Amino acid sequence: MGHSLGRHSYGESGIEFLLVDRARERQRVRRVRADVRLLVDLPEVYQEGDNARLLPAGAINNSVLAFGARHTAAEPEVYALALAEHFLEAAPPVDTAELSITSSDLAPLEAAAPPSGIRARVRSEIGAGVRPGVRPGVQHFTAGPPPRDLARVTLSRGGTTTVLGGLGDVELFVTGGATFTGFARDAFTTTRTFTDRVFGARLDVTWWYAEASGADHGTCRNRAHRAVVEAFAEHTSRSSQHTFCRLGTAVLDACPEVTGVRVEGAHLTRALIDLTPFGTENDGRVYTAADTQRSTVSVDVHRT
Repeated sequence: MGHSLGRHSYGESGIEFLLVDRARERQRVRRVRADVRLLVDLPEVYQEGDNARLLPAGAINNSVLAFGARHTAAEPEVYALALAEHFLEAAPPVDTAELSITSSDLAPLEAAAPPSGIRARVRSEIGAGVRPGVRPGVQHFTAGPPPRDLARVTLSRGGTTTVLGGLGDVELFVTGGATFTGFARDAFTTTRTFTDRVFGARLDVTWWYAEASGADHGTCRNRAHRAVVEAFAEHTSRSSQHTFCRLGTAVLDACPEVTGVRVEGAHLTRALIDLTPFGTENDGRVYTAADTQRSTVSVDVHRT
């Protein structure tokens, strides 16, 4: 019996680095992760070990870093699209380039009061208009809170381009008012009905742009984030599915440049911990937070 080679690809994943944007008064530092997958037409590499047309994985890594330097201030969608275009140009055997970029901002850190031994210098700096404890041109940062910025780009040599923006690790929690009633039951159902339950979720929200380029990705992401938070605050959850769908519609309403939204993630179980063995009554104060086992939900919402 003979053999035939099917679809094949290679790439580099988990490329992590910091992007420092000093070209603004309030500097910006982002932790970035890039995953690159190249779908290729290289049968000779796989079947014969002929590497003459194979772009090494090290070149992929170096391209990611070099383009990071060229796009320090860019939104991740713009950066990912530029990288995808580069790989199609640099490597003719590449049919499709798939880029996934996640980034999270470090939070500016307010400088602590300077040690007593440099008070004289601080007084002179105050007179010169320099903020105490901070060297001119240097700013301090600490790890920032989620969510992360997401971007996914697929660019084919035939001209098909897909650009997705998004938010990752959005964590939401409400201390009461959520319900879960009227659900189906089988022989293994032990779930109780809830008319006033706490509800927690950690989710990714991604969206498709109507146009591959030209959108103001940063402004859209800010509007989407605000819409998700406001929709959750105003919404009475009847299930995880109900809540995830509501958040997706909120993004569509807030972002006219978006044609569809995917909300996917986990309903995080938050059960009251029994403290009676320790002589303590738990009146809705202490809940479980272990997230190893999760109830996962995904929904796509499209504009009509």
